[in-house]
Amino acid sequence: MTLSRTTPCNQIDILKPRWKQRVVGIANYKIGNHNAIDILATDKEGKRYYPYTLYASGETIENCETQYLDNGTLLYLVPISILETLERE
Repeated sequence: MTLSRTTPCNQIDILKPRWKQRVVGIANYKIGNHNAIDILATDKEGKRYYPYTLYASGETIENCETQYLDNGTLLYLVPISILETLERE
């Protein structure tokens, strides 16, 4: 996905994806119209599995499966496969 440099994006950092399900959990209060997602998980050598920033629109995220956490937060389970690489022009 290519966005203009001036288009605002919500920055979402994911520390630990759910590898077994191949999803990332995003809380409902972090979602905006445009979302830049960084998966910060690293391998044993310290290299990030996804070294580039990913993109998902708010509409795409809100169409994903949901789960409620114990504290009442609504979590969207977004498949990593539907995330696109974010490029800025």
